[in-house]
Amino acid sequence: MSTGSHRVHDPVAEAAQRAQVRDRLGQLTPLAMEAIRAGRGRDFQRLELIGDSILELVVHAHSVVHGPGCPHCAGRADLFTTDAHLGELAQEISLGDWLDWSPSEHRLADLVEACAGATWVSGGWTQVVEFVAGELHPLSPDERRRILQGGAQVHPEAPARAREILGAAILEAAASTAAFRRDPVGDEGDLSRIKARMLSGEHVLGRCRESRWVHRTLRTRRFDRDDVERELANNLLEHGIASAVTIAWPLTT
Repeated sequence: MSTGSHRVHDPVAEAAQRAQVRDRLGQLTPLAMEAIRAGRGRDFQRLELIGDSILELVVHAHSVVHGPGCPHCAGRADLFTTDAHLGELAQEISLGDWLDWSPSEHRLADLVEACAGATWVSGGWTQVVEFVAGELHPLSPDERRRILQGGAQVHPEAPARAREILGAAILEAAASTAAFRRDPVGDEGDLSRIKARMLSGEHVLGRCRESRWVHRTLRTRRFDRDDVERELANNLLEHGIASAVTIAWPLTT
């Protein structure tokens, strides 16, 4: 892999790079723009960490609703979001053509995830879904609306544990983004440690026992993590992705 040490400092070239990034990702915050333009560094790694779970959640939501008949992912979000596939996909669509160094396939996979994180930081779930639909995995306008606003149902041929899988992805995204916000200067390792504590079974169930939403939704004091994950998935299907992650934040923090 050739990473190179030369960075473009010419103002005209830098402006052209920023225009290339905006064409692919939309308007970004200045910090996110510079991280994606560079393709490395601490801020890039922070975006990569949250982008991993953000991207997985969007593709899981699609696969649960669309089922195994999708020609692009066959309903397998777990396979679509592997580093190997994301790296291949990035090469196919020339994502990162603004970089002034040559990344490996693995680093291109990191770039895909960081781009997802950058769109979330800059424009929330709407910009994330537009990035996914425009660059990575086609989504119809109706499907984008249902992921963002709700009104969706589990596909009849989705896996038996589709709701639990989707609910787990919601908790992952909630913990990642909560860690990102809680520690605004920590590196990827710092955020990973915070996220791991947030997602530990004892911590999540403890927070669930204190949650009015959990007790109101499940209407029982006896529940397990699967029960909570199913209800988070139901919330996403009914009300959209932002609603479900917002509910999951206090269950992880």
